[in-house]
Amino acid sequence: MLQHELTERILRLRGVPTLRSLPANELALIARSLQARTFEPGEILLNEEDPPRSFFLVTSGRVTMRRRGARIGTIRAPGGVGFMSLLARNAGGTAAVAETFVEALELRGDTLEEVFEDHFPVLLGTVRFVAERMIHENIGQPPPPYIPPDVAFDHLVGDRELGIVERIFLLRRMRAFTEANVNSLATMARKMVEIRAPAGEVLWRPGDRAEHNFFVVKGVLSSTWKIPGGGAAVQQIGPGYVVGGAESLCSLPRWNELVTGEPVVMLRGDRDGLIDLMEDDRDLALRFLSMLAGMLMTTWDKKAEAGIPSIGGAPDSVPPPPDSAYQTPGP
Repeated sequence: MLQHELTERILRLRGVPTLRSLPANELALIARSLQARTFEPGEILLNEEDPPRSFFLVTSGRVTMRRRGARIGTIRAPGGVGFMSLLARNAGGTAAVAETFVEALELRGDTLEEVFEDHFPVLLGTVRFVAERMIHENIGQPPPPYIPPDVAFDHLVGDRELGIVERIFLLRRMRAFTEANVNSLATMARKMVEIRAPAGEVLWRPGDRAEHNFFVVKGVLSSTWKIPGGGAAVQQIGPGYVVGGAESLCSLPRWNELVTGEPVVMLRGDRDGLIDLMEDDRDLALRFLSMLAGMLMTTWDKKAEAGIPSIGGAPDSVPPPPDSAYQTPGP
């Protein structure tokens, strides 16, 4: 491979926010593993029926993205195709078709997982990238209705604080933690602080510093925020929900007001505890990332059903390589 071609590939990889922190020698290894691909108009890059195994760095041309038959946007070079699907590990569901003649570089999923395994900061950066996208989508969407857990938690709450066994039981109710190592969960559970608050207490307001999240065990809370373009949204939050985790993980300020609607019992977890858990248990971190990416794609599905494109129009989501405008990585 010629040096100028290798340099160009490294620049493309540095345009992916979750990879730019890698040292140059690591990026060079990945750059050499990229496979150059071309697609004629109408040719398929990703098929809805196939599980995603790669994502593409589009260097020229345009690609139409669809999920479940609904168009979700267009990716123009330079941009990424298939990134979120790969992270979500879902069984397909996304179609990418070349609108024009397309040149792309293919990065295989097993290569990306090796990077995650060897470089935790890259994995953590990817988790934060997806979490920040989730915040952006949540602010602009009507909130979903509250769905109570299949198994009620009331029987766990008494006059004394929740013990370690009860805490592990509750953490296992979270989809990302269902298969987590018990010792890892026990370490995290011991660091959590039980909070009991009366009705009408304001737990935070927009702009407050975010350093922790709440796992709701008992009681109902209301989350209220301003919708871009005017109006306000109100979401009811109850047992089984985790609130405030995304902005805490991303070190962003609170974007909503959280108020208790009745007396509540919650477990407060801090950002560092979650990060330590993910660093110690990479499989758990990958499941957590997959959960976030899947939730984001579900949000995109709902927008697509309403005829609202989700990708191709957020220039700040992926910083550009020099002299170009990199676009949102497609699902």
